[in-house]
Amino acid sequence: MPIFATYLKNTFNYSDFEIQQIRYALTSILSDISKIVIMGFFFFYIHRILSYLVAISILLVLRTRTGGLHFQHYISCLAISFLILFLAIEILPRISFGIHHYIFFSFLSVLINLSCAPIVSNYRPAPSRVQKRKAKKQALFIISIYTLISILFSNSLYIITGFWIIQLQSLQLFVARILTKEVTNT
Repeated sequence: MPIFATYLKNTFNYSDFEIQQIRYALTSILSDISKIVIMGFFFFYIHRILSYLVAISILLVLRTRTGGLHFQHYISCLAISFLILFLAIEILPRISFGIHHYIFFSFLSVLINLSCAPIVSNYRPAPSRVQKRKAKKQALFIISIYTLISILFSNSLYIITGFWIIQLQSLQLFVARILTKEVTNT
């Protein structure tokens, strides 16, 4: 048994199950931090670090409330996360459209988040009815506020990047809901 686990067991009388939970939490946190840093180096290298920081901030705020796709392997998670961020920072902001499009797509994102969120990892307990309602309300609030900001400052590259992050997060949330329904139906 590793030294840290022995320490927790002897000092705080933690069970093996509680130690496994702590190990999982620490592994998850370190894994996520390493992915954020790796992607940060890439966006720093291509001189898009500020857009990356805006995008990752919005993604973290929304994703911690709504959940989404969860992958079994570090590389697949890193690849999909990178793809979402790269699309939102480099590719999709080149598409320009009017305020009414922002409103339409934001409304669509709200509907998706209200109908699909939250989707948690298989390693976490299923959320209660109260937790689900809270996650949906928080997603509604975040997307609504961001929609107002998008309307007011639609010419800002950072605002446009955040808008696309919300759209892509909502899309992957929708895909996650479909995939979780397929798993439960098989």
